[in-house]
Amino acid sequence: MTLQPFEGHFTKVQKLLDCIHLYIAGPISLPSASGQCYFLTIFDDLTSYKMIFFIKHRSEAYSESIKIKNIIKKSQERNIKRIASNRGGKFRNKNFKQLTEESGIPHTFTPACTPRPNGFSE
Repeated sequence: MTLQPFEGHFTKVQKLLDCIHLYIAGPISLPSASGQCYFLTIFDDLTSYKMIFFIKHRSEAYSESIKIKNIIKKSQERNIKRIASNRGGKFRNKNFKQLTEESGIPHTFTPACTPRPNGFSE
């Protein structure tokens, strides 16, 4: 696969959690002892802080995202302002759309085959 050139621009964030990037990778060739062979990466745009959550199936991205959103809100006493992700089906479905709409969190998608705009999460 050839990467496409990125001709857009990056929006500068001012505060923690102004924008987080999500990415799912896997399957990895050697699953964990508990059978997890995918991982969900979350990356804060301002601080470059990364969190990695291991999951058994891609379909767990939605339920894991709800847990993560609640953990972040409780620990930081601040809501996520925007989510950016690639155009993968695990983030473009009815459940994930409902999560972002109910939470009032805009969800933007990066161009296909251009990992650069999705921060260091890819």
